[in-house]
Amino acid sequence: MKAKKLIACILTSSLLLSTGTGCGKKNTSSSLKTVKQNHSETAIFELAQGRSGAADKTSDEDLKKAYSEFVFGLISRCAKSSKGSNFMISPDSILFLMEMVGAGADGNTLNQIQGTLFPGVNKEDAFLYSVERMKQLRSPQLSICNSLWINQNMECSVYDNYLQYVKSKFDAGVDSLSFNKSGVDKINSWVKEKTNGMIDNLIGELSSDDLMVLINAMAFEADWEKKFQGASIAEDYFYLPNGKSKKVTFLSGENDVPYFHCEDACGFYKTYKDGKYAFLTILPDDKSIDINEYVSSLTAEKYWRFWESKDYPNVEYKFPQFTSEYDISLPDILKDMGIRDAFDPESANFKNMSDLSPLSVSAVKHKTYIEVTPKGTKAAAASAAIVEHNGAIVMLGETYHVICDRPFAYAIVDIETGLPIFFGTVENVNG
Repeated sequence: MKAKKLIACILTSSLLLSTGTGCGKKNTSSSLKTVKQNHSETAIFELAQGRSGAADKTSDEDLKKAYSEFVFGLISRCAKSSKGSNFMISPDSILFLMEMVGAGADGNTLNQIQGTLFPGVNKEDAFLYSVERMKQLRSPQLSICNSLWINQNMECSVYDNYLQYVKSKFDAGVDSLSFNKSGVDKINSWVKEKTNGMIDNLIGELSSDDLMVLINAMAFEADWEKKFQGASIAEDYFYLPNGKSKKVTFLSGENDVPYFHCEDACGFYKTYKDGKYAFLTILPDDKSIDINEYVSSLTAEKYWRFWESKDYPNVEYKFPQFTSEYDISLPDILKDMGIRDAFDPESANFKNMSDLSPLSVSAVKHKTYIEVTPKGTKAAAASAAIVEHNGAIVMLGETYHVICDRPFAYAIVDIETGLPIFFGTVENVNG
């Protein structure tokens, strides 16, 4: 008999310039026939409640540093697998995905998920930090939406307290539907709406044995704080890794950005309107190094040294207008980082999610898109998890130059914490 499945699809981080990116009305049903779980002393969302005011609670700074270990471990592995091509991921997409999956986990499965996302810190504190990070990221520029879709033939196998958690903490709309082509179309329509048409086919099919689909959508709207116009938009040559060059459109400016440097790279960030987010560039000093190879060796410690080097000298800068698309399958990377039992049907433990057993994660896929223009930035990311039942620096006087006319790394960062919401590289310029 075919193993039961639970599909968890997280759709996140659409960075958009157009309007209409809000969450809109939640798709919530009050007539779901779920099952009430007997009190569980091991459910992470119940354990975390008692930690909110604990005297020994892990500090936000320690939690941020722990999370950044996961962020740059993930970035490093994705960069290593993307030789010769642009890549971009949204670490927060994967964070929210694995935390909603982890909310239903227990035992070693839960410990591995939390220990990978936040190595070395209290797992309940880390769980609370994830929820708080989602709240902290939200702003008039960045909306974050979640929904959970249950196979209407299996409502009675899903625990009500698990659903109440994702509803109350992740503001998720909960509903049920037929897991057939019409169900696929309905979910993909939701996906398309929340990404303003940028991702319109996340789910290929649903089986009658699948249990649920969880979706998270983030939408970001921002123009540059200081837009590029006139002479700041001009064509020039971008130098490719193979020694060739191509003429592309560059965006340039001077003396309106902070400057960053570490032992082998420099950069700047350009703020978006209202100053909560910024576009950060990282340009290696070594012109011959492969940018993805450089990023694969970028540790959290090195990134924080770079971030904390911020200064305000005179800076002339230039970077290309570009578009980029990327997708990657993540199970091997997540296993390598420490989340192993969740993918093993014999070891996975999701007893706080459903009374079906066994459940295990069978796939995690991540897709992204970004477009950088003189006006601002738009991008999208989509992540899906299936869980089954069975520039170099040149100094001229007091002016620094950061000229990204060759492969470079970039991030869209949350300025308050310095953490990247998106991180990628430009090996080649398209658009």
